[in-house]
Amino acid sequence: MSWNNIRLNIILFLIFFVSGCSYSPKVVRVPIENLADSNPKKIIPSLPKDRITNEDDLIIQAIFYEMRGNYKKSNYFYSLLFDKTGNVAYMFRELTTALYAGIDSKNVPKLAQWVKAHPEDVKSKRLLISFYINEKKIKEAKKLGNEIVADGGDAIDYELSASPYILSGDYKRAVELLTKAYDKTYNEDILLKIVILLSDYMGDMREASERLEKYRKLYGCNEKLCIKLLDIYTKEQNVDGLLSVYKDLYNKTRRDVYAIKLVEGYIYKKEFDKAISFLKTKYSNDELLYEVYLAKRDYKHAFDIAEKLYSIDKSPRWLAESAMALYEKAKDKNDKKMLNEVVKKFEKALKEGIKDSVYLNYYGYTLIDKDIDIPKGIAIVKDALKEEPDNSYYLDSLAWGYYKLHECKKAYDEMKKVMNTEEFQEAEIVQHWMAIQECNNNSSKISVK
Repeated sequence: MSWNNIRLNIILFLIFFVSGCSYSPKVVRVPIENLADSNPKKIIPSLPKDRITNEDDLIIQAIFYEMRGNYKKSNYFYSLLFDKTGNVAYMFRELTTALYAGIDSKNVPKLAQWVKAHPEDVKSKRLLISFYINEKKIKEAKKLGNEIVADGGDAIDYELSASPYILSGDYKRAVELLTKAYDKTYNEDILLKIVILLSDYMGDMREASERLEKYRKLYGCNEKLCIKLLDIYTKEQNVDGLLSVYKDLYNKTRRDVYAIKLVEGYIYKKEFDKAISFLKTKYSNDELLYEVYLAKRDYKHAFDIAEKLYSIDKSPRWLAESAMALYEKAKDKNDKKMLNEVVKKFEKALKEGIKDSVYLNYYGYTLIDKDIDIPKGIAIVKDALKEEPDNSYYLDSLAWGYYKLHECKKAYDEMKKVMNTEEFQEAEIVQHWMAIQECNNNSSKISVK
């Protein structure tokens, strides 16, 4: 029935943020930062124009496609330019666009020769490492990465150097290198890579959460980092941690999903007053507040909200909810005036099209249990069972209806379907089962006589 406490339904945020080159070799990115600038045209002058009459046209087309992100077509024209001119600047553009397009380049051996001849050219080494990673040349990538960071380097150098260690499964070394990259920039994408390695590959949840909490304390709740923190706290079943993060995320983003999750967490911990305070001061949501009052078993306030919501949208759902809340809040469950009002509300809800099996079973059982109209109650419960034929609560209602009509064998047959389920342990159902067993046994004795 609708009076069961709302279960805490924590969404497992399994979002694997892959950025840069570290996790997917085919998406390795070196900044366009002008790799060609380290090899300007003046190093190897272009051949005379009379040798290549269409060089300008090819340049225009190469740049046109590159600016529009069509790296594959751009690469084609840069390749032509390099083949025709031998200009190293075009070779670097061809290599860079090939990397961005995720395609192979015939010029990688030439790039390796260039790096060997120009060991001081760090940008070229970065480009070559990216191709080594793409080609799964782990040994070569590690060696070149070690060279780049041997005497220090920029954050990108440590990040690139970590990639082959990730691919080879040496996550500890990868984390060491990525940590050095992060210490230079405090970049959240690098931190996310570190945390994913720690939590998902090394199983070190504590270290991962500590790093994220340190960032949160210093810089606030970055959404993608806090989503990862939620993932960790969910796996650890750390409800307090989840509540803290959901609260921060809502305060930062004002997104409904985080507010709802925060309230669900309060309900799970039975901190109903905190949930009510939050819904009254920070996040106005009458439907959610209604659920909190139900979980708290505060049916008086639940009834008031159901009445209010029905007056606003005229949904028969809220008419049925107000009928149930009216019954539940009554001190005397046999009060005739109250029961008449409950029946009126349910009848109106049925007339207005309510078909949800929860409401049908509740109304049907009320008609049966309170001896209002047992045959009608049985018929309504049967309608509920059409939607959920194996629902133990509905089967119990039906069995109780047959018992009330002294059809003990039918009641016994229906109740046997319930007895092996978890619901069978509930006090009310146990009482029904005992009464139905006694009724059936007595009926059997009479039949034998």
